[in-house]
Amino acid sequence: MSHRLGLLRPEEAPARRDELIALCAQAFAGAPWHEPPLGAVRTVDRLLDSAARHPDFHAPAALGPDGALLGFAAGWTDTVLSGGAPAFELAELVVAPAHQGRGLGRALHDALPAIAGTGPALLMTLDVPELTDRYARWGWTVVDRRRPAREERDYVVMRRA
Repeated sequence: MSHRLGLLRPEEAPARRDELIALCAQAFAGAPWHEPPLGAVRTVDRLLDSAARHPDFHAPAALGPDGALLGFAAGWTDTVLSGGAPAFELAELVVAPAHQGRGLGRALHDALPAIAGTGPALLMTLDVPELTDRYARWGWTVVDRRRPAREERDYVVMRRA
């Protein structure tokens, strides 16, 4: 199936909330995430809140020929992962399971303008080889390990300079 890359603009994102939730629920239901559907709702609501609060919110999206959302990435400058210094944070990278393994995630990753920029970038993901190895191939290195409050799994913070 073919796709095109576009942008999910902050002002358009709320109108696609249900579609974003459905996509996240599909993508995070399986390994390695095994998230319940409520996790997708929380993810999307956090994303929409960030889109409204961060002026440098970026969200490249992969769209099918019919305009259906096949995947998206999202990021913005924040201090949450760095502990104080502003850094671009890759907050989400989501691809529908039927479209995984075809380079779509890499295309979305690379479409984030701030990642291609000159400043540091951070992300946090599950501490599992499936994810950490993928990001390492894309130029990221582990800089910290964490277990966020109320989480039962370990995460890594990765940096790309």
